[in-house]
Amino acid sequence: MFNDKLRYLRKHQELSQEEVSFKLGMPKSTYSRYETGASEPNLNTLRKFAKFFDCTVDYLLEIDSIADDYNKVVDLNDFILNGKYTISSKFPTNRDRKIIHNVINSIFKIDEQPKYL
Repeated sequence: MFNDKLRYLRKHQELSQEEVSFKLGMPKSTYSRYETGASEPNLNTLRKFAKFFDCTVDYLLEIDSIADDYNKVVDLNDFILNGKYTISSKFPTNRDRKIIHNVINSIFKIDEQPKYL
């Protein structure tokens, strides 16, 4: 449902209802009613939400479950070490992958030592 998607997108970006409503220029109470399902936005407001959350209006109106969104999430460490990707059209070596893995861990201050090294 739309209200679930809206709540998911807001929480995914770690924003409060106040922040979203302020940035979209609407009262918090109006935004809150959209998230609870008490009110539905008009087409213009749907477009604002889509632009703000960088998604399509179709995505906002899809009836698929929020669980599908979580199923599409990939663990970055696992992807860096084992996924298929290129950097400037070149496949990374295992050494490159380990270096990138360490950099990502240091950025996010992940204390555990990688067991892959």
